[in-house]
Amino acid sequence: MTNQRLQVIGFFILLGVASLVVILMWWPFLTLVALGGILAVLFAPVHKMLSKKIKSESWSAFLTIILILLIVFIPLYFVAQVLITELVNLYNLFQAGEISINKTVIIQHLPLEVRDGAESILSDFGQRLSNLTANLGSITGLVSKGAGFFFSLFLVFFTIYYLLRDGDKLRGYAASIFPLSEKHETQILDKLEQAVSGVVKGSFLVALCQGAVATIGFLIFGVPGAFLWGAFTVLAALVPTVGTSLALIPAVIYLFVTGSTGAGIGLAIWGALAVGLIDNVLSPKLIGSRTNLHPLLVLFSVVGGLQFFGVIGFLLGPILMAVFVTLLDIYRTDLKEHLEK
Repeated sequence: MTNQRLQVIGFFILLGVASLVVILMWWPFLTLVALGGILAVLFAPVHKMLSKKIKSESWSAFLTIILILLIVFIPLYFVAQVLITELVNLYNLFQAGEISINKTVIIQHLPLEVRDGAESILSDFGQRLSNLTANLGSITGLVSKGAGFFFSLFLVFFTIYYLLRDGDKLRGYAASIFPLSEKHETQILDKLEQAVSGVVKGSFLVALCQGAVATIGFLIFGVPGAFLWGAFTVLAALVPTVGTSLALIPAVIYLFVTGSTGAGIGLAIWGALAVGLIDNVLSPKLIGSRTNLHPLLVLFSVVGGLQFFGVIGFLLGPILMAVFVTLLDIYRTDLKEHLEK
């Protein structure tokens, strides 16, 4: 083995160790960096427009961050406060006995085939709700105390600022490192931008609209914890095929089994007309075929993303899956035949 070959092997060992250390250092902040990257892609057109008028990449990036703060994070902060407060209040009412769940009545209204499963689920409902509230304790402290929240916010904005200001330089640097042709690099980056646009501008906006309309229905027809149901509806709307029915059907069933038959019928009609109208009219216009992902891939991307990345996983999962499918397409159309020779 030549001295030069030993040097190359040593270099790659050193590079691998250094890369592992860097990944471990960055891992706790991965979701924050990813969130910053998603927002940078979404607001890149705004940054370009401001750059043409101001003639300063730094100032245009700073002004874009101000817009992101006003449009995204301030409303998100207040929504989080409302949801956490409602969850804690709901749990306190449940513990005080002001909200009672008659498990026997609920089980009697269910088909015989599912009664055993429902009984096992409802048997420890109180403990599950207690565990959920305990797990959200850190989030409550994060939002109410502010220190961790604002530090995370700073890291996200710091990421956005430099991605917007130095985006072209970073893209060129990445292109000089990865051994891909210019055609493939462009294909991957274009697919990444399309995935971000399709998931956030398309799927997520539709889900927000459906969640808002569903929340109005929950408030009108007296579903307890209406804002929590609405938040769950937003997540459910991201699941292909079944969508908002994952949230609406249990709410309707709850109203029926608690004796609010009229309200249950009203909510069912509201969901079918108001929420369904958004899905059939607004969704095709916003989403179109931007992601081109099979519904099965979308489903497992959303669920797996939530499990692996946490709350932001419902965005990261489909985006990463879209990039992965693009890499498979590149291999199938361009590289497979070359490698087989």
